Amino acid sequence: MIRVLDSEEPVGVDEADLVESIFKDGGSLMKVLDFEHRAEQTEMAMSVVDALQNGTHLLFEAGTGVGKSLAYLIPSLIHAVHNKRPCVVATNTINLQEQLLEKDIPAVRQVFESDERYQPFSDFKCALLVGRANYLCTTRLHRALSGQADFLDVSQRKELERIAEWAKDGAIEGIRQEISPPPLSVVWDQVNADSSLCSNKRCHPDHCCYRSARARVEGANLVIVNHSLLFSLLGAGFGPGDEEGGVLFADDFIVFDEAHEMPDVASDHLGLSISSWALETFLRRLYNPRRGKGLLKMAGRLSDFEAVENAIQAVDDFFQFLHVESLGQKDRSRLIEKGRLPMEVFPPLSLVLRKLVELGELCEDETAKLEIKDQAKRMQGYLNGLSEVFDLKNPDAVYWMERTGKKNQIIHLRSAPLKVAEILREELFAKQSSIVMTSATLTRKGKADSFRKEVGVDEVEERVVKSPFDYENNMQIRIMSDFPEPQGKNRALYLKCLVHSIDSAARSMEGGTLALFTNYADLEYCYHNLRAPWSKLGRSVYAQGQGFSRSELRSKMVEEEDVLLLGAESFWKGFDAKGPCLSQVILTRLPFENPGHPIMEAKTERLEAEGKSSFMEITIPKAVIRFRQGIGRLIRSHTDIGDLLILDSRILNKRYGVHFLSELPNANFDTEQLEEFDELFE
Repeated sequence: MIRVLDSEEPVGVDEADLVESIFKDGGSLMKVLDFEHRAEQTEMAMSVVDALQNGTHLLFEAGTGVGKSLAYLIPSLIHAVHNKRPCVVATNTINLQEQLLEKDIPAVRQVFESDERYQPFSDFKCALLVGRANYLCTTRLHRALSGQADFLDVSQRKELERIAEWAKDGAIEGIRQEISPPPLSVVWDQVNADSSLCSNKRCHPDHCCYRSARARVEGANLVIVNHSLLFSLLGAGFGPGDEEGGVLFADDFIVFDEAHEMPDVASDHLGLSISSWALETFLRRLYNPRRGKGLLKMAGRLSDFEAVENAIQAVDDFFQFLHVESLGQKDRSRLIEKGRLPMEVFPPLSLVLRKLVELGELCEDETAKLEIKDQAKRMQGYLNGLSEVFDLKNPDAVYWMERTGKKNQIIHLRSAPLKVAEILREELFAKQSSIVMTSATLTRKGKADSFRKEVGVDEVEERVVKSPFDYENNMQIRIMSDFPEPQGKNRALYLKCLVHSIDSAARSMEGGTLALFTNYADLEYCYHNLRAPWSKLGRSVYAQGQGFSRSELRSKMVEEEDVLLLGAESFWKGFDAKGPCLSQVILTRLPFENPGHPIMEAKTERLEAEGKSSFMEITIPKAVIRFRQGIGRLIRSHTDIGDLLILDSRILNKRYGVHFLSELPNANFDTEQLEEFDELFE
């Protein structure tokens, strides 16, 4: 997606003056949208103007309620339209992406249309960019409907017809996320745009969803993308080329919202991942021995079918070996020594690759030829990935295997770069693009040193503005001073105290309670022990992973207003429920990362070799950020009031506790004791 932009020098617009007139006290934002003036928001907007005009990087921490989205969208769009430069806004969550598209961007357009000074910017073009496998390709759809995907069974044909009906009447962007319920992956893979069949030669923007989306992106002033796709594109070498400048597009600039997620997402998507499910599914799509169907039935020979069948058995044996012999009772194991995995899987897979290459050359049907060549590329990718893992080829990466899935039966081979900072320094911050990074949680004690080191940005303007919310009057903080330690000898006592304290605190609170956990075992224990007593109260207990999606759980909390919700991982960040439906947040433990994770192990080894402490360099900074994110779930508006209860007594009793206490938004907290619950200790 290389852009050719008009390089004519813009004249006659003072961007700083326009932005100030919108955000100032009594400005257009107040008049048009009836917003109250926030000095913090104005400061952020003017900082974005300075960074874009000077071609510098900006790191801006803005507390909850500042209004970050408008503070970067308005100056970014003015600069993008004025200078004919594309702006890329990267978010980490779907919730924020939806907020931008459905609320914030229409609000910006309304402001621009309200005054003749801004009207030249009001017709800005905005586009959403998702991975091409998410888009429908109508060329492939019509091909599948005409019987050229005859290896689909009866139920899958019905699914194909459902997709066709949606494409005819319900598709908006033409992405799979619009289909409810989600389409079966085995069918969607036959009609999506991730294929050589979906090309400029065969597909046109007038009828192909992906080509239409690509045309919108290439003509957009503002492109919205998620962090995952952006880092995946960087890892794949996508971009305009060094001679043109820019990261994704020529002469672009990028705004990272939810920027605190950048290091972890970059690590995930700049590494390698091969799953048993993906590889086995790939082979069965070529040829499924049980059903006698598959892509190769169009052009394959008996020897080709036998090659795939042998490869399926070899892959099954390989992952079964990892499941039983390598992992054993563990769910995750780091790979340290080369040559420790069985090599027998390579010959059968290599034979399948040779068969695909031969078929690609011999096949006379042009459409089938392209499909087969696509599969050959994928097979080569799997072989390359397996070879990298077997030989631990990258000395600056960590390799491991792990179990995932509802039944813990899917085996993944993974890698992650240990020097994410160096990669981002070269692929992101060294480009001729301003990079703006913003979040409510980027700093410790007002400094972003840890974050800057993690992402590899050296020269950056660093600014911090606090939340305009009145935490001193609107948030009460209580800390249990004698709560048993989570990893103490008497684990049963800890769990008993956990259930009792959550139950007591939530019962005593009008409105809803969100209890945040750091592991699913404790969450599930509390859930199963709280359901019965709470049902007698006529109140609901819900838990992550117990039948409802995150959005459904939020809806339950908002609708019922007095529920107890138990959440982990993603509920510490980005979960937003305003008003009395969320009146209390309980932090069950300080959110330390698992020190036994292979990435943490490898980083710890490197730091110890340098004479440094991984606990102080990595563990504490990450835990403090997540701690702040958890606290941030409570007060989401000026009128919100609520209680924060911290059950982890280590925050008071350990030396490192000061790092967390210093980040409390209200320095006045009360301590409580479990002594009143003597029966717990009997």
